[in-house]
Amino acid sequence: MKRTRGGWTPAGTGAARRAGHEERVTPKGQRARAELLEAARRVFERDGYLDTRVADIAAEAGVAHGSFYTYFASKQDVFRSLAQEVSRELDAAVAPDPADRGLPTVVALDRSNRRYLELYRANSAFWALLEQLSTMDPDVHRIRLAGRQRHVERVARTIRRWQESGVADPEIDAHTTAGALVSMLSNFAYWWFAGGDGYDDETAARTLTGIWARAVGLKEPK
Repeated sequence: MKRTRGGWTPAGTGAARRAGHEERVTPKGQRARAELLEAARRVFERDGYLDTRVADIAAEAGVAHGSFYTYFASKQDVFRSLAQEVSRELDAAVAPDPADRGLPTVVALDRSNRRYLELYRANSAFWALLEQLSTMDPDVHRIRLAGRQRHVERVARTIRRWQESGVADPEIDAHTTAGALVSMLSNFAYWWFAGGDGYDDETAARTLTGIWARAVGLKEPK
């Protein structure tokens, strides 16, 4: 084993098994990796990141301790993989939905915000851990930052499209406004679902959409 900033990382036989796995991923291997990810998430959410051990994850998955290292280098490694997976789910939730095409602009915006809130609620325990780990692990911070930047840029593109079509204030800076709105939405969701705040579902969703619409001067075309 070798010492890293995140703890002890297996080398030698375990590292060789991982290299071989990466070169030839089989359906069985993919299933085993997915099962380890699911087990790791349950243990992280149950015990917290700091108190979780690789042995706990292996036991939860029903595999030998050494089998864990076929797929992941450490508990840091499996947590980062989970962070990337949840980040991709969030990307999909806020991406334009073909079903929203043709809807009034404010209605489509409201549906997008509600998808985000629903996904955050479903993943709130993990997002709380992600907030904690992002201050301790530079790689987790980079994953969070990259996800945020994708979200901000997607919103900025939407605002520019609205401006070009004449339904949003042409004077606002799209990127800065997008950054502020994404910050509001994500921080509100964190305190609501993970931090202990309490709000009525419908009131919260309508209020957030109203703030977004007013911030960009959104109006429906006549």
